[in-house]
Amino acid sequence: MISRLTTFHDLRAIPVIQDFVRQTGRFFGANKTEAQHLELAAEEAASFILNAFQPDPTELFAIECEPQEKGLLFRFRNRGIPVDEENLPVYDRQDPEKCVEGLPFFLLESLTDAFHLKNEGRDGWVFLFRKQLADFRSPWRQGPPGGSDPEAHAGEKLQVGLGTPSDAYDIVKLTYLTYRYSYAKTIFYYREILQEAIAEGSVIAFVAKNDKGEVVINSSFLRSPSCPEIAEAGMLMSRPEYRKNRALLRVSRMQIRHLQNGESGLRIAFANMVTAHTRSQKLAHAFGFTPLALRLSVHDQSDFVGINTCNRPRESLLYALAAPDGVNPAVIHLPSPHHAIAGPLIEGFKTLHLSSETCQPDRAVSRVKLNRQEAERSAAIVFEDIGGDWFTRLQYLMRELDADGYITIHLRLPADRPLPPSLESSLRKRDFFFSGIMIRTMKKWELLYTALQGQRFDFDAIALSDARARKLRDYMRHAYETMGVVV
Repeated sequence: MISRLTTFHDLRAIPVIQDFVRQTGRFFGANKTEAQHLELAAEEAASFILNAFQPDPTELFAIECEPQEKGLLFRFRNRGIPVDEENLPVYDRQDPEKCVEGLPFFLLESLTDAFHLKNEGRDGWVFLFRKQLADFRSPWRQGPPGGSDPEAHAGEKLQVGLGTPSDAYDIVKLTYLTYRYSYAKTIFYYREILQEAIAEGSVIAFVAKNDKGEVVINSSFLRSPSCPEIAEAGMLMSRPEYRKNRALLRVSRMQIRHLQNGESGLRIAFANMVTAHTRSQKLAHAFGFTPLALRLSVHDQSDFVGINTCNRPRESLLYALAAPDGVNPAVIHLPSPHHAIAGPLIEGFKTLHLSSETCQPDRAVSRVKLNRQEAERSAAIVFEDIGGDWFTRLQYLMRELDADGYITIHLRLPADRPLPPSLESSLRKRDFFFSGIMIRTMKKWELLYTALQGQRFDFDAIALSDARARKLRDYMRHAYETMGVVV
């Protein structure tokens, strides 16, 4: 945890800097004397930098504070003229007028417990000083997130039921209390949009409320825009202090019964489960979800409040499907090399069958959409229809995405008709590998392929609880590692 102030490279900013350093020290437990020492040290460090160096007019002055064991480390950063550290002026208290230029360094050393300068090359220079605090107060000792003990709320009786439009703001707050601002479903940050979605049935919320009538647990269906009979299941979130309450399970069971009974016209639910932890995967498995695809490196890892997750740079999602009443009969066209891995994934759906039949496209021009997630540097190329120009179109889009800095490309291809004979070898030339099967509508399925460019990817970091999902992961790993071999 680092506190940071960025201000103007101007002597008039010194009082601002002093106040930041003093108040930060008081926050961490500095007494009156220690706070005064910090304030004086801040003035000396800032004055020396601001007087000695002439930075670019656009350069800002940055001060950072990092709490350490029983003390604080302050960094005063500057990108002005390099420091000649071998010839720094030395102040002699016995002869104070001999080298008055060294007084700031003498004062910094006397006011702090450690002081030195650090050369960071192209990042400039840093003045560092450390101050021990007699009564250091760590902010991490303030109790669990949410301000309450989860054990105290574990047995609390919560009211479970369907959410209403009036619950929208509570659900928005709950999203923040679970994820802060890192949740991928942005609709859950906009009260008006969420309220309208609940009212029209595109979002079906299942909530648990405390005795104050506040929504403290939520799980939802987000209806697919492509087919009203299909919805994404999930959005399970809870205030940190209610995570041990059994209402979490009650809400999830209510959601599954809603699907099993065919309420709201739903027949099929799919889930995109983060692989940072496996509890949601185990819950989905218990409720009959079947893993069908792995969406790799989709976005930056979500920041769960009060949950420790494995530290990985990008989050992958396990795609799983539940269809209590089965799925419509369908033939899924898939290149024959992938039948061995895909067959066991769909064997629970008795009406689905694989075919390796191929044929040339019956149309000249492809119908294709490009869905960009600019902030996440990921994109999906979605072919509605495959035409004779499909590979030319794909290569053009790949060059465009590569030039714009996209590092994850998901390719979705229609699987309800025979595929071009050269599809598999052509995709491998563009570094795409098979990643699973997904449903689009009740009558249409699609194949998922993935290309990872400009990034390192660690398959071992994907935590999976289902053996079928682990086999798919290992299959994809082998394809990724042998990329470039034409099949």
